Amino acid sequence: MSAVFRTGGHVGLTWTLRPWPKSAGGWSASMTTWLEAGEQMASLAADARQFLAREPQ
Repeated sequence: MSAVFRTGGHVGLTWTLRPWPKSAGGWSASMTTWLEAGEQMASLAADARQFLAREPQ
């Protein structure tokens, strides 16, 4: 993940998926999510924390 900050309080988060290990063909896929700094960022952080804390089923 990478992040950029733009004027007006907007943050762009670019999410990139790549195979592990890299020898699996060298493909990747990226998507950028634009959020307002503040409440949207806090909400995303809380959602990510909850998702990553889940036990595998």
